[in-house]
Amino acid sequence: MNDNIKVLILAAGNGTRMKSNKPKVLHEISGKPMINHIIDTCFDAGIKNISIVLGNKKESIKQFIPKNVNIIHQKRQLGTGDAIKSASKYLEKFNGKLLILYGDMPLIRKQTIKNIIKNTKSNASIISFIADQPKGYGRVIINKNNSVKVIEEKNTIPKEKAIKLCYSGIICANSKKIFLALNKIEKDKNTKEYLFTDIFQIFEKLNIPIKVLKGSETEFKGVNDRKQLNEVDKVFQEKLKISFMHKGVTILSPDTVYITYGAKIGSDVLISPNSFIGKNVNIKTNVIIKHGCSIEDATIENGCEIGPLSRIRKNTKIGKNTKIGNFVEVKNSIIGDNSKVNHLAYIGDTKIGNKTNIGAGTITCNYDGVNKNKTIIAHNVFVGSNCSLI
Repeated sequence: MNDNIKVLILAAGNGTRMKSNKPKVLHEISGKPMINHIIDTCFDAGIKNISIVLGNKKESIKQFIPKNVNIIHQKRQLGTGDAIKSASKYLEKFNGKLLILYGDMPLIRKQTIKNIIKNTKSNASIISFIADQPKGYGRVIINKNNSVKVIEEKNTIPKEKAIKLCYSGIICANSKKIFLALNKIEKDKNTKEYLFTDIFQIFEKLNIPIKVLKGSETEFKGVNDRKQLNEVDKVFQEKLKISFMHKGVTILSPDTVYITYGAKIGSDVLISPNSFIGKNVNIKTNVIIKHGCSIEDATIENGCEIGPLSRIRKNTKIGKNTKIGNFVEVKNSIIGDNSKVNHLAYIGDTKIGNKTNIGAGTITCNYDGVNKNKTIIAHNVFVGSNCSLI
């Protein structure tokens, strides 16, 4: 996409319903902050110019925002309209298309972003969806003359509450036209906020047509509390696991397996039930992960067998055709090719060579109360049972 398109992501809300000291947009979906899902999707859609509106907790969020994203501060929380107005200094004179997104909608797809931009020319485009239970959403009313009205849930009358066509909040239009209309919005009498949905009445007066695009409710599901966070995470997990299955990964009982965003898993890998694949994991081909394993920040080479009930912790590399068995914990270690650590062992801060066997009940004791030391075990070594290697 060209430089004639910019995105504004609204992420200034306090997120009080999350009951958390952490900003809402930093809560993770499959191990990745919500806000980063949206930013990366925009980048994937080919958009280079992204601005994000942050509120009171901007300092804690800034460290997660890529350097090429422009950060705007909304000083007072006076509604969505005011949040967009706070970006006027940067965007009001821009004469291209402005797409407005939300920091708590991590499921939006790049195809959707491309589609709304494609459908926006001299008009404004919005995305709507049909909701079986529309309570909480703004309603979209398309009149006989094709004019479009959007009403906030709190301002609907009983007849309007029954309308199932809902507004996602996403809009794309010429940036100058958006700010021209915004400057005409007045504070809502009930909420004392600047309601962005009032912009549609002004668009009608300015003879700016509004195109209503339709999508699925799931894609535009916002996250306002922990329950919704869990619901969105489940949707993302399902998509992620299906994508791995299409690439040749077998996942037994997918509902019991959790895979973190960014994990790399090769073909002909088998993942058994109740397993957790955490951050920075690279599992090569023909690996068997037996049930009940936890793997984080580790590389597992081709042909390995892990588990059942193994824990592979940070900064670990397991060599080719190596076996890590039940109740074995490995941390900050390198284990060579064709080696075995089969039963009830702890291997930490250790380097083990090729074709080495570690017996049941063996542990490496590397911490002397002050320093972490290294244990080095060479190739072709046989370590028996119940050994403490200091």
